[in-house]
Parts: sequence; structure tokens; C-alpha cells
Amino acid sequence: MSLRRLLYHGAIYGLTSATARLLNWLLTPLYVHRLPVEDYGRLSELYSWIAFGLIATGLGMETAYFRFGRKEQLGGTFWRVMRLLLLSGLLLNFPLALAVPFISPALGYKGREALLWLAISIWMVDAWGSFTLAHQRAIGSPLRFAAIQIGHVGTFLLLNIWGVGIQGYGVEFILGANLFSSALRLIWGLAWGPPPSPSEAPSAFTLLQYGVPLAIMGLLGATNDVLDRILLARYSLVETALYGAAYKAAMALALFVQAYRQAGEPLLLGEYRGDSSFFHRSWILYHTIASIGVIFLTLWTKPLLATQWGGLLPKPLFPTAYHEALKVVPILLWANLFAGSLIQASIWYKLKKTPTPGIVITAVGSLITWMGNLYGIPRFGYIASAWTTLLAYGGMTALSLTMGYSFRGALRLGLTIAGATLPALAVTFMEPLCAESMEWRLFMTAAGMGIVGGFAYHILRKSR
Repeated sequence: MSLRRLLYHGAIYGLTSATARLLNWLLTPLYVHRLPVEDYGRLSELYSWIAFGLIATGLGMETAYFRFGRKEQLGGTFWRVMRLLLLSGLLLNFPLALAVPFISPALGYKGREALLWLAISIWMVDAWGSFTLAHQRAIGSPLRFAAIQIGHVGTFLLLNIWGVGIQGYGVEFILGANLFSSALRLIWGLAWGPPPSPSEAPSAFTLLQYGVPLAIMGLLGATNDVLDRILLARYSLVETALYGAAYKAAMALALFVQAYRQAGEPLLLGEYRGDSSFFHRSWILYHTIASIGVIFLTLWTKPLLATQWGGLLPKPLFPTAYHEALKVVPILLWANLFAGSLIQASIWYKLKKTPTPGIVITAVGSLITWMGNLYGIPRFGYIASAWTTLLAYGGMTALSLTMGYSFRGALRLGLTIAGATLPALAVTFMEPLCAESMEWRLFMTAAGMGIVGGFAYHILRKSR
């Protein structure tokens, strides 16, 4: 039953995230066709800064809410965390907003300070809104979660179609539309929050003691996701745009990883904490579905994005200038797969009172990212960034397994990864052989998915 619940919640969260992100992703062809390449590179850089700001403002409170929130005291805990986030968000971001005129020349935004003020506002409101959604996950209400998310992204999509597509507005309008839709999500999430409760709730100190190390880990971990585009922007906005487009192309697998986290964390940290059978079965399930995603996207991303679909489209979804960047999509798909592996491989330290061992793991990943990008970008451009991202996530997953589990347990989990992903690895290496042959792509898709599915069915039956 527990695994079915994980599948059900994962499907709802996944469909929600997939639908929301798909609608959002559909804006990528609009942006790359309507914005100059340099402006699209600047937009990619700004969203990288927003990722850091969102984590810093969120203070790890989503996971802290799952860890300390109990059904009988959710109302008290929710509003205590909400007040804490409102106060800390203003204390952190208001001084930063005041400093914008002084730091904008060093960041290359002199004369465009409004972009930085919009970015700061977005990550602050997004952090508050994201926490309100954590309550829907905590009470097991994925349909409400879905309604809020779809409303948020649908508003953003419609504003962009009108503003960017019809009116021809640029980056400032895109960020303004994002801020408006994020504010709408916050209001909606608060309206569906729990009523204030007089019941006892964890103290602010307890919440911060648990959440701040997670936020530090999140900031270190975010370097693996977004630091490359920030460093690339110092080197070339064109390279940043190309890599940003490729990263978007690999986003489909990241949607599944996000859905797995949203569905799995409340169960693995809550009612099924310490249940080794559930842990192992969910581990197999994740790598099976992720491997199928790698196979499909490796084989079909380029045909879907770089052609006119047999003449059905007047232009390819991605302009010709971006086609060369699609060669790094398989590398980024594998990086996303290991990002999901890391979520479950790290459950052991999130169950501790203070999850500080995770700082060591994420610090190692951050170090790999800094070194790989600083050395590789001047020499190899965005290709170095893609390989560095894969190396960082793979290294962190291996380190977490080594630190948190016995040799036998880590070996068992590692062999599961190898067994589930071997067909996907073979497809990755064989994809260049397909050339323009749709028949070979169809055959390899069916064969790879069939082998992975058969392996998973066999292992899950044995583990009952």
C-alpha cells in the first residue's frame, strides 16, 4: 500500500509539476525566438541568482515542517514558521535591495537595476509561497497542491503570451509577470492554510536549528544547478544562452525528480521513517522510471526540438543557433538522474536532530562544481559545465551512500542503480549511431524501456 501511495502522490505531483513546467517550458521557444541571444543569456543568469535567493530566504523550513509538524499541531507550527519566514525574508532582502545601486555595475547591470530588484522580490515571495504549498503535501492533499500550482503557472504563461508574444516586451516584463503570479500563489496558499491553533508548536530555535543547516546545504547544492550559468555569464552571454536552452531541454527528467521529492520526502521522513523495505522498493521504483526517462529523452530531444516535425511547424522549436547545444542534453539527463538518487540516499542524515553531515556532502559537490567550472569554462565552454554537473551529483550520491550505510547496504543500493540504468547507459552511447533513422530510434526506445521494466518487475517481486 505504501508504494502505491508513493506512486499516487508522485503521479499527482508529477502531473502537476509536469503540466506546470510544461506550460512554463513552452515559453522557452517563445523566449529564444523573441529575445536576442544575449538577453536570453541574461534571463538565464537572473534565474540562477533567484535559485540561490529562494533557498536562502526559505531557511530549510519546508523539510523542518515535515520533520516537526504533527497532525494535532499543524496549525500552530504552520503559522509560527510563516511568521518566521516573513520576518527573516524582510531582514535578509531589504538591505540587499538597498545595496543594488552599488553592486549593479560589478554584476553588469548598470542602468538595469530594476532587473535585480525584481529578482530579489521574486525569490522572497516565491520562498513564502513555496512553504504554503508544503502544508498541502504534509496533509496529503495533492489535488489542492495541483490547483495552486496550475493557477500560478497558467497566469504566468498567459501574461507571457500576451506581453512577450504579442506586445514584444522583454526581460523586465517577464520578471514582472513572474512576481505577479508568485504573489497570487502566496495569497492562494495562505487562504488554504490551516486555521491558527493554540496547540504547542516547536520553538523558533528548534526550527532554525534544523532548517538552517538544510538551507546551507541547499545553497551549496544549488551551485551544482545554477553556478555554471552565473560563471558562464562572466565569460559569454551567448554561451550562457546556449547552455541555458540545453538545460531547459533536459528539464523533463528534472520534473520527475521534483515529483519524487515532493511525494517521497513526507513518507520517508514521516510515517515510513526507518522502514527499510519501503526504502529499498522506492529506490528501485525511482531508478526504473528515471532510466526510462533518460532513454526516451536521449533519443528524442533533438528530433523534437531541432526539426520542423515533418513540415508541421514553420520553424523548429529551437532556432538553429541553439541546435549545437543539444549535444550536452544526455549528460545533463544523467546529472538529473543522480540528483534524484541523492534525495533518497540522503534520508539518513535528514532523520537526525540536526542534519549537519549533509553539509560535508554538499560541500564536496560544491567544491567539484567550483573547480570544474573555473577550470573548464575558459577552455571548453558550456560542455565543461555539463560534465561538471554530472560529476558533482554522482560524487555526492556515492559519498552519501558511503557515509550513511554499511558497506553491504551501500553495495546493494549501488548495484540497484547499475542494474536499472545499464540499458540507459547503452542507449546514451549508441544514440549517435541513429543519425536520422527514426526506425532505429523507435527500436532502441522500445528495447531499452522493455529491459528496464523487466528488471524492475523482477526485483520488486523478489523484494515483497
